[in-house]
Amino acid sequence: MYRWLLENMNRRKQPGNLLRLIFPFRKSGNGGPSLVKCQKTIGYRFRNRDILTLALTHKSSVGPDDKKGLQSNERLEFLGDAVLNCLITEHLYHVYPKKSEGQLSKVKSLVVSRKILGEIAQALCLGEYLLFGYSEKKSGGDHRMSILSNAFEAVLGAIYLDGGLGKARKFLAAFLFGSIDLFLSDESNINYKSRILELSQRDGFGIPRYRVVSSRGPEHAKEFTIQIEVGGTMLGHGSGPNKKIAEQNAAREAMHSYNRETIINSKGAPLP
Repeated sequence: MYRWLLENMNRRKQPGNLLRLIFPFRKSGNGGPSLVKCQKTIGYRFRNRDILTLALTHKSSVGPDDKKGLQSNERLEFLGDAVLNCLITEHLYHVYPKKSEGQLSKVKSLVVSRKILGEIAQALCLGEYLLFGYSEKKSGGDHRMSILSNAFEAVLGAIYLDGGLGKARKFLAAFLFGSIDLFLSDESNINYKSRILELSQRDGFGIPRYRVVSSRGPEHAKEFTIQIEVGGTMLGHGSGPNKKIAEQNAAREAMHSYNRETIINSKGAPLP
């Protein structure tokens, strides 16, 4: 399922609704062809399509008078987040009977991350069905991971309201549960900064230190190189288009070279 999701992440978008470009706060009528297609994609047919329409309504598509977010998918996202946490916790408890509470928490943290949920939502092409205001649509909101992951949770919340916990569980089983092992084995999903922090604190070295060694290139195409130090010993370098990615790459290199005895016996002075 994960491979299918990745293969479908780059599907081309269908042309947008011209009326929504002209009237950015106007919603499409419920029961339209886009809703029919969306239901086929997610494998659930709503009894009340208004709930699905609400789940697909981004806050940018409603008027500025909606101060509480009652006309957008924000409340459904809140509900879906709770449903997701309940069902993923239940699933992990039964599927991994030999994992400790701490290990289960780490798996759960990865599985419900913005990155994973956003990738699934992208593969399901939820961005095609979301209702945006003109500016948000123009700025690429239908590809923004934060918006897509929120939409995934909102759709889950809508399914729960419309069909109950069993239908919500079935939806997650189809698009999330069966791919957990693949998510865990995908190196791009590993949080190396978190792992090196755990090792460093476990062995009494405190918090790893990151330092920008160089920053090259024009503003729109910067290349950062960052050095990581644990216990006063330099363990690696990493580069990337932003500091976050560079730090992650540096932490990955540090993970491969990490050795407690080497750090203790090192005479290297801490970085200034």
